[in-house]
Amino acid sequence: MPPRAHPVPIPCPHASPCDKISGGGIPLKNYGIGEALDVLVIGAGPAALGTLHEAQAMGLRAVAIDKGPVCGALLKHPTYMRWFSTTDKLELAGFPLLINEKNPTRREYLQYCRAFVNYFGLEVVTYREVVAIVKADDIFNVTARDMYGRDATWQARNVVFSTGFYDSPRALEVPGADLPKVTHRYSETHFYADHDVMVIGAGSSAAEIALELFRAGTNVTVVMRSDRFHTKYWVEPDIENRIKEGSIHAYRKCEIVEIRMDDVLLKTEKGEEVAVPNDFVLAMTGYEPDTSLLESTGAEVEQTTGKPVLTEAHETTVPGIYVAGTLCAG
Repeated sequence: MPPRAHPVPIPCPHASPCDKISGGGIPLKNYGIGEALDVLVIGAGPAALGTLHEAQAMGLRAVAIDKGPVCGALLKHPTYMRWFSTTDKLELAGFPLLINEKNPTRREYLQYCRAFVNYFGLEVVTYREVVAIVKADDIFNVTARDMYGRDATWQARNVVFSTGFYDSPRALEVPGADLPKVTHRYSETHFYADHDVMVIGAGSSAAEIALELFRAGTNVTVVMRSDRFHTKYWVEPDIENRIKEGSIHAYRKCEIVEIRMDDVLLKTEKGEEVAVPNDFVLAMTGYEPDTSLLESTGAEVEQTTGKPVLTEAHETTVPGIYVAGTLCAG
């Protein structure tokens, strides 16, 4: 992205361009209000922070806005998770990730991301969900809403979408998928100890969660459309051996017909229906990006893959709107 001109101040109704006093007298950091920003980044995950850092290094006036805290999507990973990637693969802009092990825990990486923001003085507006983007001449008006439903508008010459996809689980689309016993998120075993739990999926998450639940004394059943797991090479023999010995139950090449309060109705490869009793359903069905806000700007997205149409510079079909991070992959 080429450097833009220095920001032109726009009159701001608030006493300070960075702080707005809420009804309760609490200062809310609204960095960039009242300015024509060079870059506004939507999202505050690792890719967004890297983008924000690079924009700052180029001398651009840049701010990020996120509907949650810094790297909030990572909070939805299991509580005691340790990253599979090593520290050198997770470091941002050469900023050292210093830990005792080669793979950081969830807590360590969240702490690292906060330290990255503070060290480089990055300006991140948190707990504001972007709800509208409207272009007027050469300026994008970006409206974001806080948790109390109050709107504020930022102005920027360029907008970078770095919203990822971890907030959008792939829906089951079967009757009963909205029952309170169904979730697409897993935090820890304690919620499910001594209960019957069905894990839906054949990926790494499904396999590892099933093993962790089993070792916590949970009665686990795995249901998958395929006939085998697609997971790490050292995890597959572990779970297959647990299934072989009967410690974990498995239904392969099955479809979910209906989720009911006390059981789940399955259809086997032979067309037979089987009711499997359970208390909870963990749907580890993966995630897909929500591109509705991006598409509302007029940016083109491939409907079959969910990939935004991008140039080599990651600019969309709308000049001035870019995409960064996993959202590029569809």
